[in-house]
Amino acid sequence: MHEVSICQSIMNTIQAEFEADQLPNIREIHLKVGILSCVQPQILEHMFKYMTIDSPFKDAVLYTENVDVLAECENCSQSFKVKNYQFICPECNTPTSKIIEGKELEIYKIILEEPAYAKVDQ
Repeated sequence: MHEVSICQSIMNTIQAEFEADQLPNIREIHLKVGILSCVQPQILEHMFKYMTIDSPFKDAVLYTENVDVLAECENCSQSFKVKNYQFICPECNTPTSKIIEGKELEIYKIILEEPAYAKVDQ
């Protein structure tokens, strides 16, 4: 189950990009998951929830967006959506191995909540 190491990598990446005092303010982490990435989005979301219970990310929710496979024909340069893992150009019926999208696993959006401001006695 490599989802555990992926969750750890997500947290490490965010910790490297944000100040430590900002981490508890993260509410949403959005991830693009390509169909060919060999990652199960539901398992990843569940594992993230479990792994962040006692961490600065405890109030954050991981959202995943599936990315379909998009290929480009090496013969006629036509881009097409791959269906049923058939990498054959619908225009010229030429097989292709040029994948444009569908292998990614990337953080594309992080939403932070503004920190609460202390009330000033008047």
